Amino acid sequence: MKGTLTIGDKIILFPIWALSLLPLRVLYLIADLLFILIFYLVRYRRGVVFTNLKNSFPEKSDKELHEIERKFFHYLCDLLIESIYLLNMSDAECQRRYTTKNRELIDRLYAEGRCLAAANGHFGNWEWASIFALIYDYSIYGIYKPLSNKRMDRFVYHLRSKHGSTPVPMKQTLRTITEAIKNKEIFAVYFVADQRPMKDEINYWTDFMNQKTPVISGMDKIARKYDLPVIFVNVLRTRRGYYEVSYDMIEANPRDTLPNEITDKYMKHLEALIRKQPELYLWSHKRWKFSYDEYINKEENA
Repeated sequence: MKGTLTIGDKIILFPIWALSLLPLRVLYLIADLLFILIFYLVRYRRGVVFTNLKNSFPEKSDKELHEIERKFFHYLCDLLIESIYLLNMSDAECQRRYTTKNRELIDRLYAEGRCLAAANGHFGNWEWASIFALIYDYSIYGIYKPLSNKRMDRFVYHLRSKHGSTPVPMKQTLRTITEAIKNKEIFAVYFVADQRPMKDEINYWTDFMNQKTPVISGMDKIARKYDLPVIFVNVLRTRRGYYEVSYDMIEANPRDTLPNEITDKYMKHLEALIRKQPELYLWSHKRWKFSYDEYINKEENA
């Protein structure tokens, strides 16, 4: 079965499993030590992070940017620890730590029998998004990009499916949705939709965080193809280990939209969320690795 851990997986991953048994307050002490290691000693991708922040927030001083940088790395360590803790977190604790504000929007769509697309980005603890399967009656399909390391891919699948969500590799999205419709399921497809496309697959750029940014438009195409209302999932951290979720309707009638119109709306929602708690975004990712000017010149010379 997909995601089933082998004996070898369990042996190698035993230290992670053992860590997950510790109380979260103890794990946060480990996160504090890890932060000192990667921020001050290893200095992991600090150049990438600061450049991304400076380009995204030109109005901020270097002092302000360095403070966001420091908070980001501290949160990155918390994110790792919280993801490990999810391995043994009970259903009741999941729902206590991941609370919702306006779930009536989701409940209304479910009562109407409407399937939907839900979207967030690499913001906050996206690994805990698998908890949604505990909260709602929808069948939850989480779209993800498989890892090249097969053992880690099985581990991540196991982690994300633990509370009832079904992880779906990106290339199997259409087949999964088609099958769900055939079976008359009421489902929600969950996208972490801010990933950077491969260089030879770039076909659309949008304005995001003060920069021209290439985007993957798969969610846009799928929502319009199947007429799935698109919901943006706002996840804010209220304190260490606790998150509050609210929802905004991005588009109620996708078939009435133009190509990439939903993508643009989604990216604007994500940017607004990032500006509320910038330290929760994944700044260490080389999101702006590709140059828009180089892309345009290449297209003009093709």
